[in-house]
Amino acid sequence: QPGRMLGAVAGLACGMGLSVAMISIFASFERTLDLTFTVVDRSDVTVSFTHAVSDKTLFELARMDGVLSVEPTRSVHAILRNGRLSHRGALTGMAEAPRGEGIVQSRALSEKLDLRPGQMLSVEVRTGAQPVLSLPVVQIADPLLGAPAYLPLDALNRVLGEPGRVSGAYLSIDSARAEAIYARLKDMPTVAGVSLKAQARDAFQRMMNEGAGATRYVMAALAFIITFGIVYNSARIAQAERARDLASLRVLGFTKGEAAFVLLGELAVVTLAALPLGAALGYGLSILIAQAYSTEIYQIPALFDPPSYGAAVLVVVGAALASGWAVKRDLDRTDLVATLKTRE
Repeated sequence: QPGRMLGAVAGLACGMGLSVAMISIFASFERTLDLTFTVVDRSDVTVSFTHAVSDKTLFELARMDGVLSVEPTRSVHAILRNGRLSHRGALTGMAEAPRGEGIVQSRALSEKLDLRPGQMLSVEVRTGAQPVLSLPVVQIADPLLGAPAYLPLDALNRVLGEPGRVSGAYLSIDSARAEAIYARLKDMPTVAGVSLKAQARDAFQRMMNEGAGATRYVMAALAFIITFGIVYNSARIAQAERARDLASLRVLGFTKGEAAFVLLGELAVVTLAALPLGAALGYGLSILIAQAYSTEIYQIPALFDPPSYGAAVLVVVGAALASGWAVKRDLDRTDLVATLKTRE
């Protein structure tokens, strides 16, 4: 019955695809954390000042015992506009921002404002003299946290008419002197706040595990239940359709194991045929689900994660083994006479 076989393969492939997608999403959330707080942000401490101060303040930070490096930054609150599209956020000046005088903006911001490299972005600064700037977009970046817009620090200070100003700094420190550094930073009158990367990571992870991010646990549980249900139903349908044939084999002298092998061997072939199709389907589903989970606060990348695919294969094979065991148990208990008396 090729139609039933194809239907079973398609059903198992869908179950495999669901498992792949949900396990991959968990890996994608972890990837967001690792990239954001290990690769993108390599500092140990973020210092925020009460207002834009002279960059000479950085020398005071650098002279502190245990501070290994200091990187300045400046962030100004602004409304970013492109025609009638707007975003209330910030323009951030980085010490080593690429591409000269232009703005590097996130893909999320680019899509929200419908801006592409080469176009002009209107920036309404909401602090100080509150100038309205028109700056070119030179590059689209793919940060995983927020919807930032970057500009070289010198260029930002120049267009604001406030040279040599910073609003914060990233510090790399000697962990052995961490407590003394924190205490001294808190005593500095110009320091508004001190953020530790470890604490920021924990807070960000809690945020992802709450609200919409928490639904991934429910969806993963549903995916595994659906996967098992598809495999189990396929095995049960095959058993019901072939019960008379299997009973006839027993009457002809086949052992319980030999009769069960006819059915379970078919289940094994169907399962193996569904695995590669399910893997391809899972990759497409993981892209769609990652896009659904991405927000302006954080972006979830779609990953091709081999361990996730291996785990999904184990889920499907485990479901097939459990279903096969249940079917084999019922086959061994079959009443041959009653089954053979059943009319087709």
